[in-house]
Amino acid sequence: MSVKKKQPIVSSSHLVSEKSIELSELEYGLIIANNAFNRWIERCMTASGMPDLNPTDILILHNVNHRGRAKKVADICFNLNIEDTHTATYSLRKLVKLGLVETEKQGKENFFST
Repeated sequence: MSVKKKQPIVSSSHLVSEKSIELSELEYGLIIANNAFNRWIERCMTASGMPDLNPTDILILHNVNHRGRAKKVADICFNLNIEDTHTATYSLRKLVKLGLVETEKQGKENFFST
């Protein structure tokens, strides 16, 4: 009876070295979990009556609502690790247009709240 070697479950088998199989398996698991989470939050928002929001819009909405405090774009980007502020600004404009977020100017800064 021969023992069959277990094949790793990885996203990019050509990048796997014998020393980092577990890391590649973790990476693949994170990819699967991230995609599942994104589908889940989109479906939850659709069920609540907001079908046109993408995962970034939804995460920004939740971040704006977090702790019930108004937030600046820079704070939202920092909290969600968004490097391109234009991405966050676009989502915020969309959320304001839908009536889910309000904006208030304080000095030179815009603050967003739910």
